[in-house]
Amino acid sequence: MVGFQTNLTFSEQKRVFRMIPGLENAEFIRYGQMHRNTYIASPLLLHPTLESKKRPGLFFAGQITGIEGYMGNIASGLLAGINTARWIKKQPLLELPGTTVLGALCQYITQADMKDFQPMKANFGILPEPMRIFTGKKEKATFLVERSLADLSQYLRQVNHS
Repeated sequence: MVGFQTNLTFSEQKRVFRMIPGLENAEFIRYGQMHRNTYIASPLLLHPTLESKKRPGLFFAGQITGIEGYMGNIASGLLAGINTARWIKKQPLLELPGTTVLGALCQYITQADMKDFQPMKANFGILPEPMRIFTGKKEKATFLVERSLADLSQYLRQVNHS
């Protein structure tokens, strides 16, 4: 099973898998195991632009920063790449609004208290709470997405005019 992470021993995995209908006689080539992701102390080392505080022009992205998940890793890589190009061209670096998921992730990994710092996946819970009440999750999610898109568009217009 792809992506199966567990602390179960191999013999226990074999026993449990054999309980699944259709897998009673399956041959398992390799069993799952838990892994631990390595990440840097981003709150001490990085700006929200993903640039190193100690070495200008050095950018980090992805899992090593404490950003989890495929989309977050891809998005942070894109931001780090754009900011690297901007740094080379001596242009101001992008620091995305905290109302966008990537901006909120970058703020979290660079401003968290080190004693509580843990990797974070993209989620609505890291966005600033809206100053209104919603009737349901879908209405709130729609508002958060629309606010993020509007704030990002406004930010990018400002960047392009400066």
